[in-house]
Amino acid sequence: MSFTSVAFLALLLVAVPLYWMLPWQRARLALVLLASLVFYAWRHWPSVFLLAGTIALNYALARLIESTRRRIWLVLGIVANLSILGWFKYSAFVAQNLVALGRLVGLELPMPTASTWLPLGISFFTFQVTGYLIDVWRREVAAEKDLLVFAVFKSFLAQLIAGPIVKGRHLFPQLHVRRTFDAALCHRGLLLVLIGTALKLAVADVIRPYVDKVYAAPVEASTLEAWLALYGYAVQLFADFWGYSTVAVGVGFLFGFELPFNFETPYLATTLQHFWRRWHVTLSSWFRDYLYLPLGGNRAHEWRNRIVTMTVAGLWHGAAWNFVLWGFLHGVWMSAERSLSPKRELGRWGTALRTILVFHGVALLWVLFRAPSLATAGAVLARLALPPYTLRTSLPAEWPIWIAVFLLAHPWLDRLLRLDGLARWKVRYQVALVGVLLWLMLAYAGPPADFIYFVF
Repeated sequence: MSFTSVAFLALLLVAVPLYWMLPWQRARLALVLLASLVFYAWRHWPSVFLLAGTIALNYALARLIESTRRRIWLVLGIVANLSILGWFKYSAFVAQNLVALGRLVGLELPMPTASTWLPLGISFFTFQVTGYLIDVWRREVAAEKDLLVFAVFKSFLAQLIAGPIVKGRHLFPQLHVRRTFDAALCHRGLLLVLIGTALKLAVADVIRPYVDKVYAAPVEASTLEAWLALYGYAVQLFADFWGYSTVAVGVGFLFGFELPFNFETPYLATTLQHFWRRWHVTLSSWFRDYLYLPLGGNRAHEWRNRIVTMTVAGLWHGAAWNFVLWGFLHGVWMSAERSLSPKRELGRWGTALRTILVFHGVALLWVLFRAPSLATAGAVLARLALPPYTLRTSLPAEWPIWIAVFLLAHPWLDRLLRLDGLARWKVRYQVALVGVLLWLMLAYAGPPADFIYFVF
C-alpha cells in the first residue's frame, strides 16, 4: 500500500476519525497497530510475521539488557537484527561475488537460488530498533515495558517503510499520553499529506519516465539529454523522498504524533558535510551516533572513520558495488573537504559558488546511485563529458522548466512546511493552493510508481 494509493486514503478515512473517537489510550494504540499491520500486509502479507517476530525479539532483548546489564544481550540483539537484514538484502550479493571470485581462481561454485522477497522497510525498521537497543544499553532511554506501546513504536505506519527513523525517547512519551483532538495540528497534517503527495505525483513521477529513458540506453542519449537526466534525477530523487517524508510527518500529525522532518534544503548546502546534515537527517544522525562516533569520530583516525561510515551507508542503500563506490566517494570527499576547506569566510559570491559546486558534485555521484550497474554509470558519465557533443533532444520542452522551477522554489516551500507557514495563510489562499495542487496532480501525474525508498 503506497501513500499515494486510494487504499491508503481509505485507510486514513477510517482509522483517523475512529482513533479520536476512542476514549481509551490503549484502544487507540491497538487501532494504530491494527492499521499499521494492514498497511504493511497490503503488499505482501507474510511479511507481517517477520515484523511481529522482530517486535517480540527486540522487546524481550531490551528488557534483558536493562535488567541484567550484560553486554551479551546487546551483542545478540545487534547480530540478530543485522543478520535478518543481511539475509534478505545481501545474501544474493554475497553469493554472486563468491561465485565470481571462485571463477577467478578456477573454481566453478554453484550459484544458490536467491529469494526475491525483500520485506518492505526492513532497512529502516532494523536500524530503528538496533539504535533503540543501543540507547537502552547506554541508559539514554528506558526499556519499554508495555508490549503494545513498543509494537506501535516499531510499526507505526507513518514511518514504518521509509522513515523518518524515530528514536524511542522521542516517540515513547507521545504514545503513553492520551491527547485531545487538536484541530490545528490535524489541519497542518492534511496540508502536509497533500503537499507531499503533490511532490511525488506532480514532480517526481513527471520527471521519472525521461530519466528512465536515458538510463535505459545511455549510449543513444545526446549530451543535452544526459545533462538533463543528471539534473532530472537530482530533482526526482529529492522530490520523491521529500514527498514521502512530508506525508509521513503529516500522517503523524493526523494521529497527534510529532515526527521529525527529514529534509532541510539540502541542495543549498555549501559543503558535503552540510549536505548530509540536511539530507535524510534521521539516517545521517543514526550513522553519526551509532557508527561514526563509536569508531572514534573526530578524535582519532578521522579519515578512516568518515570513509568507513559513508561506505557502510552506501552499502545500506543497496546491495551492489555502485552503492559501495557511491558511499566510499562521499567519505573521501567529506574527509578531503574537512582537511582542505579554507577557514575564512568566502563572502556572498564565494558561498554561491560553493553551493553550485556541491550541488553538481552530489548530482554527479547520484549517477552511481541511480544506475543499475557500474557499466551503465560509466556510460552516463561518458555522455556527460566525452564527444560527440550533440544538443539534439526528444525530451519535452517544458521538462527543463519543470526542473528549474522546482530547484528555485523548493527553499520557499521548505520554510513553509517546517515553520507551519501555510496554516497561517488566509483561508481563500489555502483553498487556492489546494486547487492548484489537485490540478497539478490530475493534469501531470504519470503512471503510478512506488516511492524510490519504498523497498529498502
